[in-house]
Amino acid sequence: MELWYNKPATDWNMALPAGNGRLGCMQFGGVAHEQFQLNEDSLWSGGPMHRLNPDAADTLPKVQALLRQGKLPEAERLALNGLSSTPCGMRAYQPLGDLILDFDDLSTDADCYKRSLDLETGSLNVRFIVGNAHYERETFISYPDGVLVLRVSVDSPQGLSLRCRLNRKRCEKAGHLDNSTTYFTGNSNGIRYAAAVRLAEYDGGTSRVVGDTVLLCGVKSAVFLLAAATTYRETFPLQAVTSCLNNAAKQSYDELKKRHLDYICKNFSTCHLNLASDWTLERLPTDVRLKYAATQADPGLDALYFQYGRWLLFAASRPGSLPANLQGIWNDSFFPPWDSKFTININTEMNYWPAAVCGLASCEEPLFDLLARMVPNGQHTAQEMYGCRGFVAHHNTDLWGDTDPQDRYLPASFWPMGAAWLCTHIWRYYLYSCDVQFLRSRFTILEQAVLFFIDFLEQDEDGFYVTNPSVSPENTYILPSGVHGNLCIGSTMDMQILHELFAGYLVAAAELDVSNETTHEAATILPKLRPMRIGKDGRLLEWGGEYGEVEPGHRHISHLYALAPGNEISTLATPKWADAARKTLEYRLANGGGYTGWSRAWIALFWVRLGEGSKWEECLRELYANSTFPNLMDNHPSKHGPVFQIDGNSGMLAAMAECLVQIIYEGMKPQAVSLLPALPPSWQSGSVMGLRLPGGASADILWEKGILLKTTLHATAPWRMRLHYANIDAEIELFAGQSVTLNTALQTIDSSKSTTVI
Repeated sequence: MELWYNKPATDWNMALPAGNGRLGCMQFGGVAHEQFQLNEDSLWSGGPMHRLNPDAADTLPKVQALLRQGKLPEAERLALNGLSSTPCGMRAYQPLGDLILDFDDLSTDADCYKRSLDLETGSLNVRFIVGNAHYERETFISYPDGVLVLRVSVDSPQGLSLRCRLNRKRCEKAGHLDNSTTYFTGNSNGIRYAAAVRLAEYDGGTSRVVGDTVLLCGVKSAVFLLAAATTYRETFPLQAVTSCLNNAAKQSYDELKKRHLDYICKNFSTCHLNLASDWTLERLPTDVRLKYAATQADPGLDALYFQYGRWLLFAASRPGSLPANLQGIWNDSFFPPWDSKFTININTEMNYWPAAVCGLASCEEPLFDLLARMVPNGQHTAQEMYGCRGFVAHHNTDLWGDTDPQDRYLPASFWPMGAAWLCTHIWRYYLYSCDVQFLRSRFTILEQAVLFFIDFLEQDEDGFYVTNPSVSPENTYILPSGVHGNLCIGSTMDMQILHELFAGYLVAAAELDVSNETTHEAATILPKLRPMRIGKDGRLLEWGGEYGEVEPGHRHISHLYALAPGNEISTLATPKWADAARKTLEYRLANGGGYTGWSRAWIALFWVRLGEGSKWEECLRELYANSTFPNLMDNHPSKHGPVFQIDGNSGMLAAMAECLVQIIYEGMKPQAVSLLPALPPSWQSGSVMGLRLPGGASADILWEKGILLKTTLHATAPWRMRLHYANIDAEIELFAGQSVTLNTALQTIDSSKSTTVI
């Protein structure tokens, strides 16, 4: 399974990605001039900062009082001055540089050209013919050995000649370390960095190093190794890079490749979607095929997009790395849109929606590591800004776990729910992993998030607990008086997130046999959180009142959090609320909603939760047509034109998985697994292997003509769950290590373990 193209990339949004969590590249694949744009995940624009506004503590109660009095303009003016951080911005993610190869005496015209990303091997490949010579390049970024590995080769007797160098516009020092290694070093406002490339082996010809360039003449093949590091992890980055290269160079190219492939096979190749495909479309380059799929069904491309979404998350987020930011790990700008940070009012969370179900749970570990780093900062913000215990974060964070308000932007800056939303991932991860040690180790983070809101929440005139101040992320409402507003008391999304946070915390406490003052207070507050409300037109209310919206088709549909990714609303358990959610969604779309990739992906997940496979398919066509670059990366509009954001790829991947398997919850615990709940019309025949289920199991599913043929369940722990398909329910109980295959009627066909059909 591969993405492939019959010409080199002419810009970054056509290049192809690779990564191992820490190190990333985008390959352009030029014939005579090859470029790899490079990133190292911890290279940002500076060190940690303390940005909290010194007047925030005095300003906050005044803002709260003005909001209670209905004096919205006064409250917002005061908030901008008294609550905005000083400075208002966090650190920005930065590019590392470029690896450049210039080939001497090689024409730019080539025959039989093909560049590709092989998703089975995680390798980038370029092949072409010039004259009668066949040229090949293979690149992969090894997680076991921490290096980018590049092999170039030609089958002609005269070999090839090339110049290889590293380039960064803002480096401080560059040159060579020995007769095979060039490097650069620098300082990014307090973060020192280093990168080096080494000629590890070559066949025939000659090599030498001049300045910062490796020169090869007449070689049949050559292998280059590249490594990078910063002071975020290493006291002496250049020494760390040199050590990494020394260790990698002790192995042959074949040994490095084998270690890389073994890791891919064990950690990535465990989940596959296969769909009936038209072989005439398989012969088309991926960019040409994408244009076709924007208007016509192409299940084969859908399956490729599924696996590619998994690859992007896998390449951007591994144990020991930072989490996937707005652009995963790939960024070529010193001034990236929105600083390419961790935007935690949906984007970062969306990055990880598919992790557990798609067999990439380990990719979520960096997110929990970031949360742990946020806690001490968030405790400081909670105490100094809000006068509260616990920890809090707003709508952005960076590699240092910054928790203070970001920007001077009323629709987003003063939203205290970022840490709360991230913490809901702790419970969800535990549901799939059943790892009690993990839950125990992260329980304090959950408790600290809950503790903040125990102190922060206030009661409204009806006695319900609400947030004050807050916003409904990035949206603007219109009061009956015509006044436009952003700050509010108790947005619907806040209450939905808090319902999940408090409920998950209490269930986690019960799992760990924890009972204390915080659990008792949380249990008291939970049923008194302000409930959702339905307006006169049948839609869910986004704010405390029935207000108009400046942008009725806004990209954020925050008040449907309880439908997805939350589970408070479902068609089976809460049909009234599901109907209100449907009307809300239809209204957004009728007014132009879904105009960004991640927003369209979120809408797709909403439709899947509502059981609407055909509407999900419409969303996928829209995503292909309007929000996907030729390299299948998601695009997002910005003032400088469309830019890549990984969240759209991850969000649509999550929706794809839930077309096939959906979890039915009762409260915070899964009660049933629904098979093929929203199968799209074009996916009439196919199979999926390795979708993970809560409780420590996975499912392989085969269907034809839209009908389930068989399901095989594999349990890694004692597992009991209700299975649902069409109008059939069956209670399944497995012991650890057991597999069972069920037919269309959910009856066992190859196991001695029985099922009870309801």
